[in-house]
This record gives sequence, C-alpha cells and structure tokens, in this order.
Amino acid sequence: MSAEQQAADTGVPDSVAAWEERYAGTEDSIWSGNPNAALVDTVTGLEPGRVLDVGCGEGADVVWMAEHGWDATGIDLSTTAIDRARKAAEDRGIAADFAVADVSTWEPAVDDARRGGFDLVVGCFLHTRLPDTREELLTKAAAHVAPGGRLLLISHAAMPPWAAAHNEQLAHGLDHHHEPVTPNGDYALLIGASPHRWEIELGELRTREVTSPDGEPAELSRTASCSPTASDR
Repeated sequence: MSAEQQAADTGVPDSVAAWEERYAGTEDSIWSGNPNAALVDTVTGLEPGRVLDVGCGEGADVVWMAEHGWDATGIDLSTTAIDRARKAAEDRGIAADFAVADVSTWEPAVDDARRGGFDLVVGCFLHTRLPDTREELLTKAAAHVAPGGRLLLISHAAMPPWAAAHNEQLAHGLDHHHEPVTPNGDYALLIGASPHRWEIELGELRTREVTSPDGEPAELSRTASCSPTASDR
C-alpha cells in the first residue's frame, strides 16, 4: 500500500492542502513573528553564510537570520505562509528569498550561486504525515548541506498541554504531524539513509515557560540538534 493510500485510509489530508488551509483560514498571522528561541541560541556565534530554512512558515526565522548577516532562503508548502513571509521581510527592509516548494523536489535556480549547497540547513518542527516518511524528509533536507556545513533540527520533545484541543479545533488531522522526536532518533535516521558520515555537534533537550492560549502557565519541551558534515562531503 502506498503512503498516499495509507494517508487516505487514516484520514490524514494532503500535506499541501492541510497546511494551506491552516494559514489561509485566518486573516491574521498564526505565529508571533518572533524567531524561535532555540534557533537563536544555537545559531548565535556561527559564522554567517548561506542558510536554507525548510518549512519556514511565515518567515520569522529567515528574517532574523537575514538581519544577522545570513544569505537566507526559506521554503514552505503554503502559498499564504510564503506571501506573509515576503511581506514580513519587506516590512523590515530585509533581503531574503522565499519560495513555495516541497523540499523533496525543490532545487535552487540553475543560475543561483547557492546551488552548490548551504552552509546551514534549518528544520524547525518538520512534520510528516506518516512516521516512515521522516527519514526521507531528513535526507532530502540534508542533501542541501554544503561540504563542512550544518543541519539544525529543532523538534517537539513533548506536546503542549493544549495540543489535543487545538487539533480538534483545526479538524484536519494535524496531530499526525506532531510526533515527538529526539536528536538521537533523527541522527539514527540520517546516518541510516545518507551516503555521507555525520556527527552530532549539539544534541539537547530544552524547556521554557510559556503561556497557553487560555492564559495558563505551561512548560514546553524542545529538542535541538546540530549535525556538521564530515570531511567526506
């Protein structure tokens, strides 16, 4: 049975349609417009270079990295999200590139100087419809890392207390996209499928205090892993 048929049988909607529905379903931005705190902590101190944000959403991380000297590109499945990302960059007077694209098929333009690879590829909360597609997703993202570059993955270590109610409200199966992962788990998938050697430079579990949509205090758990490529890339 194909992944597409499995998705249909379990009620999981098409990824592009689901994410576009989520963004286009409101006139307001879904996210705060602030960069991910774990990304800021991890990227600060790295030498700026070429960066690709896979699944960039409304572009806050891309804009922040561009503001801090990175040659930044963001891609996302949702047209609405990319439109908002471009506007966010324009409003801040920031030069950044955005494209509506799926990392499994996307390539920079032939005349793009970044075609040789990116110094940093970022995946913040990369979500897959089915567990057995994450390995493919990670290897597709990793394929854009230049020799000597890094792959930064930030994921849910545990779901927020309000996640179940949130998914019921959305009513289109996004709970299938939110499977908690670990740095070691992602690393195992990556080295199992990639023809190149990888090593973990950073793998951490982090928590932070937040306020829930209902105004109640809560704690969120995040994992952050940064894997540099080995010399054989």
